[in-house]
Amino acid sequence: MRSLRLLWRDRLPAPRAHFFWRLLFPGVVVAAGVAVLLLALEGGRAVLTKTVDPVEEEIFLEPEEPGYLELVGATPTLLSLHTHNGSLTGVAFIARTGISAGGGVVLLPADLLVVPEGGSPLEGELLSETYARGGVGAVGQVAEGMFGLGFDQVVEVPTEWLAHSMGPAVPLPYLLADDLIEADPDGAQRVVYESGRYDLTAADAAAVYAHRNPDEADGNRVQRQRAMWESWLGVIGRAQDLDAAIPPADSPLAPFLQALGAGTTVVEVVPFESFTPDPGAAPVPLLGPDSRSWLRAEALELVPWPQQPESFLRPRVQLLDGTGDPSIRDALAANVVAAGGVVTVIGNADAFGVEATHFAYHREDLVNDPITNSIAIELGVDMTLIELGEGATDVVDITVTVGLDQAAR
Repeated sequence: MRSLRLLWRDRLPAPRAHFFWRLLFPGVVVAAGVAVLLLALEGGRAVLTKTVDPVEEEIFLEPEEPGYLELVGATPTLLSLHTHNGSLTGVAFIARTGISAGGGVVLLPADLLVVPEGGSPLEGELLSETYARGGVGAVGQVAEGMFGLGFDQVVEVPTEWLAHSMGPAVPLPYLLADDLIEADPDGAQRVVYESGRYDLTAADAAAVYAHRNPDEADGNRVQRQRAMWESWLGVIGRAQDLDAAIPPADSPLAPFLQALGAGTTVVEVVPFESFTPDPGAAPVPLLGPDSRSWLRAEALELVPWPQQPESFLRPRVQLLDGTGDPSIRDALAANVVAAGGVVTVIGNADAFGVEATHFAYHREDLVNDPITNSIAIELGVDMTLIELGEGATDVVDITVTVGLDQAAR
């Protein structure tokens, strides 16, 4: 018991609490609780009223899925105007189907007489005269009408630049069938290149390409130009290092010669007729109706995906598969092009199982246009199904949705 009393006696009274803890702290605790409650209520309201912005995620469709669309890249083309001392010496239309798939070259004589459709030869104009009158742009515009399509580039290649382009491929083996003659200012003639076999330098090859004998029909010169192209492309095609044989990168011919030298290539001269404007004058090559038909057919053979010309309208067509079998759609692309259109978009309808081919104009001025109507006729579209669709876009004038009726044609 004594020990207990001693312990009790030894205890000291606790000191008085500080004023903060006795009076202010309870208020702080109450305020904190109220704040927590208000925050909880406000947070709940925020969660209930929060609007989440939609996330825009690009959807990529596969080529076999409904709604798939793809822009069609035009076949690369070049119209090369070869000149010498300010005069036109020849025109080469070049198309390439791929970096290693080849392409083709169609040559036009500089003095090709281009006759307006339905006109007479006396109303025609030589390409050399067109060049002298309006330069590169005028020849390009005339050529668009001749070929029926547009060109990626229309360029002038003077003799010096042609030699520059040929440089990496020399020497060029060449058989000259006739003497090349030059007339002096006093009328005297001299042979500048004798007939025979040559291994030509770039300068000589370009000079032979441009040369025309006095009073010579230009049809002869264009045949020499064809032989030069065949020799040039042959050297590139046989080169162990293709890149070392093609023209320098600063030549507009470089990408085309690379493709043509690596693949299957055709070099053609337009099959012209001969026309003698005056008795005793040298005949000039004439682009008549048959030549024009051949030229357009050859152009579409080399250019399966032509581009819109600048000088006239080729309606831009969106070609959609509504059947589920894209081969039916693809088989119609050539028909659209042959009828006068250009395919700019290819893809699938929003749903498959379309029974009848549907044809929609997107511009009112095309409703009675003969070219666009010829496309509908070529495809055998039920004319009652033709309608005016939504407004035109930057790349489409007509939408053709291919139906199952095309499978039976």
